[in-house]
Amino acid sequence: MVEFAPDGEEQLVNGRYRLIETIGRGGMGAVWRGHDEMLDREVAIKKVLFDPGLSDEERAELTALAFQEARATARLNHPGIVTIHDVIDDDAPVIVMELIDGRSLADILKEEVRLPYRRVAEIGAAVLDALREAHAAGIVHRDLKPANVLITDRRVVITDFGVAQRVGERADDAEDVLGTPAFMAPEQVENAAASPAADLWSLGATLFNAVTGRPPFQGPDYATVLLTLLTQEAPPPVNAGPLAPLITALLRKDPDRRPTAEEAAERLDAILQQDEDDATAATPAIAPPDTGDSTAAPPATSPPAGGTTTSGGAAADQNGGSASVPAARPSAPKPKVGSGAVPGRPHYTRSSVSPRPHRVPAPAPAYPRLGRAAGGTIIVVICIAVLYACVHGTGNVSPTGVAPSPSDPFGGLPGIPSDAPSSPPDASPSPADDGFQVTALSSDGRRVAFGGDSGVIKVYDTASHKLQHSFDASPDSIQVTDALALAPDGRTLAVAADGPPTIWDTAGHKKRRLSGFEGTVGALRFGSDGRTVTALGTGGTIGHWNLRTGKYASATIPLHGDALCIGMSLSADGRYAACGHYSGSDSDDDNGGILVWDTEKDRQVAALPDAGPEPIAISPDGRTLVHTDDGGSALHLWNLAANRDAGVLGATPYADALAFSPDGKKLAIPADAPETQQPIIEIWDLATDRSTATLQDVEDQPHAIVFSADGRMLAAADDQGGKVWNVRSHKRIASWSP
Repeated sequence: MVEFAPDGEEQLVNGRYRLIETIGRGGMGAVWRGHDEMLDREVAIKKVLFDPGLSDEERAELTALAFQEARATARLNHPGIVTIHDVIDDDAPVIVMELIDGRSLADILKEEVRLPYRRVAEIGAAVLDALREAHAAGIVHRDLKPANVLITDRRVVITDFGVAQRVGERADDAEDVLGTPAFMAPEQVENAAASPAADLWSLGATLFNAVTGRPPFQGPDYATVLLTLLTQEAPPPVNAGPLAPLITALLRKDPDRRPTAEEAAERLDAILQQDEDDATAATPAIAPPDTGDSTAAPPATSPPAGGTTTSGGAAADQNGGSASVPAARPSAPKPKVGSGAVPGRPHYTRSSVSPRPHRVPAPAPAYPRLGRAAGGTIIVVICIAVLYACVHGTGNVSPTGVAPSPSDPFGGLPGIPSDAPSSPPDASPSPADDGFQVTALSSDGRRVAFGGDSGVIKVYDTASHKLQHSFDASPDSIQVTDALALAPDGRTLAVAADGPPTIWDTAGHKKRRLSGFEGTVGALRFGSDGRTVTALGTGGTIGHWNLRTGKYASATIPLHGDALCIGMSLSADGRYAACGHYSGSDSDDDNGGILVWDTEKDRQVAALPDAGPEPIAISPDGRTLVHTDDGGSALHLWNLAANRDAGVLGATPYADALAFSPDGKKLAIPADAPETQQPIIEIWDLATDRSTATLQDVEDQPHAIVFSADGRMLAAADDQGGKVWNVRSHKRIASWSP
């Protein structure tokens, strides 16, 4: 038996898993952040702690049950279910699983109290999808509740599958005691065999809690909650909108009268589809924004942060950007950057520099537009055995000695004057005349931001189609937007305009400029909890800011001579950075290629000298790179984990913007329709190497594209304006002119 060491004393478990630090501890177990020495990856290591009063027979029985459940869960392959890597018998069950960024729905509700019904429907649909996968395999969760639903900027994940009830003998505190019965089906209280119907009851109770701000059954103690659960009907769910009938049906005491999982899924889909159709009908599909309300207030109830206690996890915005440069510049041209490369500008290859054709040429910029795609995650842990706990990673940073004000989380940033200028609330900047170059979506897809060469940032509500905010984010007289990121909560923007990022509060337009970074930003990413920002510059500099502590850390990709990154991408957690580089100097033999850098270990992961420098994109998990050949005619996959070629896709890209779906299984690829030659966006399945959807009404090849965190929506920025599609229905649901 290996005695788990305290923090600061690294120890090896089973000869393979090194314990790094304790990140959670409770009455039924403890969780460590660990490292898999064999596969060189971070993992979560959970050890179940038994009551010391148990007999040897009871311990053996519970150990067998824990292993049975863990192995059953390990057979499931679904983005909504945590991945189990290994189980170990170390006198008590030890479960090794993936580290996932996110925070629980319970934690989100502590801050937000209740959520809009649409967001709750989206969460419910994702949870139900995972439950259906488990039920099909004969597995019932038995303890579904907000604390066991983890929300990241890319995924909704169910934790503690089937283990908490069977292994946990007693709760750690009164809150846990009251929490479980409040979401438990009546038949479970009566010791009936757990069934899928019980999970559906718990789903209904979880949705009830999310829309009303309270569980359906409450009481001062455990017994009162159980008595109420068994003897009273659930109250009507207020603020539930069209969700109310479904929630009421799920909370029927007779399990035979509850909707099946399939019926519930159909009703949730209908609610989400109707909501989108109503929004589309309320506003013309192609309509100029309502510029008369540049200071519209945000919704009364804001969406939850998709990231968490750490995004890693996640925001999940993959954001683009572009930049023009004043005349006083070094001889090397400064790239204009975006999510991938920008059409209508020179496309660099290893052998030549030649313009790519474009159907409707944009006005020629002073310098060539070059591109990139982005990505952002920190670390959070999902515990199968009961405990959900997470901590914030700090990385190798230098303290600034500046403490943020509790009333202003951005107040302590280095290089930020407390009297930083802000745009007047009623400012209505003149619209750009050259389209949008960059875009970002909030985690729930309800808010989208666009920017362009005018330096004006516009934020729209995707449901009402109304302009919520409009402000000039360019410093001084520099009218440019290099990169853009929207925090998971949809209320904070990071804007890079000819220098380091600036943080904006979209409600108050309060400007806070970050420091420590030199150069032009080409990729920008929020962490999933909105507390960190990562940037990749054209010179290869990677900057990371902790917005709460004010700490800054950096790494640099070594480039040859005067080479510049023209294609740029960040993994979701900001750990991996890809630089598609090119040198326009006759004296420099660097005519293209890609370098991928591990910022955590400060070392090169891959070098692809024969690859086209853009467009490029790193998958959210940092394991796959997509790039073109040096002629830009085909898309290749590179396995970064194994550092080897992973094949060529059958898709033919036209524009230079690419975006991975949040689960990393699909790729959005701008292309031309074979028959009409009109621009389209293909949603390409990487496993089957075929198109699963074609988005129409694209009108122009985009400079930047980005998925929402749930993968349901996709936004694009192009020379004609900004657009948003429903990926499932393939319909464009909104369009705005610049």
